[in-house]
Amino acid sequence: MAQAGQSSFDEAFVDFAVAVFQEDGCWAAAPLPPHVAEDLDLFIGAVRQQLSEGPTLGLLGLGDEYFIAVRLVGPEVRLFISERAAAEDDAVAEQVLARLGATHGRDLGQGPAGDEEIFADLGLDSFELRLACEQLLDERTLALTELVAHLAGRIGFARQFTESARPEYGSVDGY
Repeated sequence: MAQAGQSSFDEAFVDFAVAVFQEDGCWAAAPLPPHVAEDLDLFIGAVRQQLSEGPTLGLLGLGDEYFIAVRLVGPEVRLFISERAAAEDDAVAEQVLARLGATHGRDLGQGPAGDEEIFADLGLDSFELRLACEQLLDERTLALTELVAHLAGRIGFARQFTESARPEYGSVDGY
């Protein structure tokens, strides 16, 4: 992964890159190539290419430590990052905070940043989203893909997410 201030990119740092959309009234998901994690605009552009009858979402998991969520609403881009401190070491996390107008650095602290209501109308409120982010920080044995699969399940696309996030493993935790 490109570290802040560096130009190298390690695709092994990418846990998942998935576009989620609606097709024939049902949720669907498609894996995105890992290189989209190199740059926020590249990730948003890849998600934007997916046609959808309803919400269009992008989920990006990095380093088994944090995730970025994108929701496209017409030309508007809504962003959420589960751990703002990731911007100290990771270029795409730094780009998310810059797009949000947040500064980064040691004074920023830990925790999520961005639109905490990004999934509220889909059944996942800000309280549950923040709680999941806290769990990710506090419970180091909790796998990022499992946590995001749980959040996806609250919205209704856990199976589609896990099949796209880890196609070689199948479903996570029975989703």
